[in-house]
Amino acid sequence: VRDVQEVLVGQTATPVPLAPSHIAGLANLRGQIMPMFSLRSRLGMRARDPELAVSNVVVRTAEGPVSLVVDDIGDVVDVDAARWRDAPETVASRHRQFVKRICPIDGRLILELDVERVTDDDATADGAKRERSG
Repeated sequence: VRDVQEVLVGQTATPVPLAPSHIAGLANLRGQIMPMFSLRSRLGMRARDPELAVSNVVVRTAEGPVSLVVDDIGDVVDVDAARWRDAPETVASRHRQFVKRICPIDGRLILELDVERVTDDDATADGAKRERSG
């Protein structure tokens, strides 16, 4: 929550030709251009019906603000620090690389995403590290 700048609904994406599938496009937020990352694509999940509404969570990163395209926004939950755990080995590596910690609470599993890793172009959905050429 500390890195969240704002939450938007219905933000229009400008497509980026030849961009990886997890780049949903570019957003113009009051004159500031930022990349939009599809969390579904980034986590290797099937695409959502394009007719369904999505939300955008604008977060601050070391590279500047980015927009995370999400299915839905839930409640802000205050969790005791002692309840957080490392992601278990049973979580697929393609997902675990994007998760900092987990917290089981009230029959649900809360995940703390590693936003820097989610927005790292060298990370791949299969868990491997992409090597840069040149």
